[in-house]
This record gives sequence, structure tokens and C-alpha cells, in this order.
Amino acid sequence: MRGKTKKIDRRRTVTDEPMFVDPDLLGRPLASPFRRAAAFAADLAIVLLIAILTIVAGNYIRHPALLNGCIKYLREEPGAKKDALERNLTADIYGAIDKRKPDLLPAEMRSAIAARDDSALSAFVSSRGISIVMNLDSKESKFNEKNGILTLGSDVITGFGGFATGVPFFIAYFTILTWALKGKTPGKAAAGIRVIALDGRRLSLWNSFGRAGGYAASAATGFLGFLEAFWHPNRQTIHDRIAGTVVTREKRRRGPAISGTPARSEAQSSSPISPSA
Repeated sequence: MRGKTKKIDRRRTVTDEPMFVDPDLLGRPLASPFRRAAAFAADLAIVLLIAILTIVAGNYIRHPALLNGCIKYLREEPGAKKDALERNLTADIYGAIDKRKPDLLPAEMRSAIAARDDSALSAFVSSRGISIVMNLDSKESKFNEKNGILTLGSDVITGFGGFATGVPFFIAYFTILTWALKGKTPGKAAAGIRVIALDGRRLSLWNSFGRAGGYAASAATGFLGFLEAFWHPNRQTIHDRIAGTVVTREKRRRGPAISGTPARSEAQSSSPISPSA
């Protein structure tokens, strides 16, 4: 029977942190790198979905006519009315782009937008064969006059740079959920794994924030920081070591034994936490 964790007078005297490991954690099964990768991929998909929905909602608040015009256009049957709706929608789209970045469009288009001449604007777009490509990876929108491709970056689509929109979503997601759900995120919950602090304490909001920010350090090493989960004794990545955490496998509920065969324990099927942190 393991003894209780000795209380440490932190930040007053020299302690054994960050190498201290709660004795109650020793032998607990660790999450495999593949489960961790699957959980991370699921969480990234959720972050991306939240970011897209937020961008759509933000654009709708700023330009409600855009979404309403698009819905009307899609619902309308082919004919003269649909053609008119298409011209109006084209004017609304390029008008919104011109508001976000006034120097992006050619002078002829800006003049037609200012005069609200939808027919002239549609004719110019058609004659030049202008096509719109959205690229959130690009911070700056550009117009190529040679091929007529208008590339919309994050400065127009979101109103901010890509870094200013994607990073806060990412950090907020992993910080708040890891802290509020006691070491889990939706992806980790689905994979049956959990982040825990090596010293046995509950993860604080600051620990969760440090771990979320530590993903950048793991990525900055050419993603070797993530791959350390394959060879580190406790499968710690760089962001785990920054926050003083490990990722463990949740215990599965045991079902009734079949044919007298004893169930295989988690400690037997996974790598356990070792004293080395």
C-alpha cells in the first residue's frame, strides 16, 4: 500500500520539482503515441470547425446581405430573377472585399462598386474571367491581373492576420477544456486518455495554458518534440515536460469474464509510468 504524497512547501524552499512524481501515479498505464495522435487530430478538426463557424458568424454580422443574398440565389430557379440575384450577390461580395481592402481591386471595379452599377461590375468580372480563391494560410490578399485570380487571405476573410485568428482559438481550446475537463478534451475523451500532472495535483489553468503554448515548442523542433512520445520513458513530449504532465490511458470497464479467461489489465497492456520524469 502506497503512502500518501508528502506535502511540499513550494516556492519557499528548494524542492525536488520538476522531477517529483506522485507515488500513486507509478505503474499507471501510459497512452500510446498513436492514441495521442488520433486525439490531437480530432481536436484540431474541432478547432478548425469552431474557427470557420466564428469567421462565418463574424462576416454575417458585418455583412448580413452577403449570406442572405447567397441563400436567395441558391433557392431561386434558373431565369431572369436568378440572373438579377447573381448580379446583386456579385456586387455585395466585391463591395465587402473593397471595404476590407480598398486598394486590392482594379480601379474599374472600384468605380462600379462606388456607383452601385451591378451590371457594369458583373460585365467586368465576366470579361476579365476573374475568379476568387480563398487561402487562410496567406495573411495578405492579392490580385493577379494576368490570370484574373483574386486570392483572398486572412486579412480580408477574417479581418485579421492568420496568426491573430488561428493561434488564439488553438490555445483557448486546449487551455480551457484541458483545465475544465480535468485533463481531457473531446478528442482525448474519445481516445480514452487523459493529461495528468506528475506531482498528483489537479491541473491548474496556468498549467493547461503552459501545455497548450508548449505545442509551439514541440513543433519548432521539426515536430521531433511530438515524436519524443515514442522513446521517452514516460512518453513525455516537450510540451509535457514544460507543464510537468504525462498522458495516461483511462481504465476500461471490465466486462464479465468469458470461458474463465481473466481480463488483461491495463498495466499489462500499456507502458506504465516509471519513476524517471
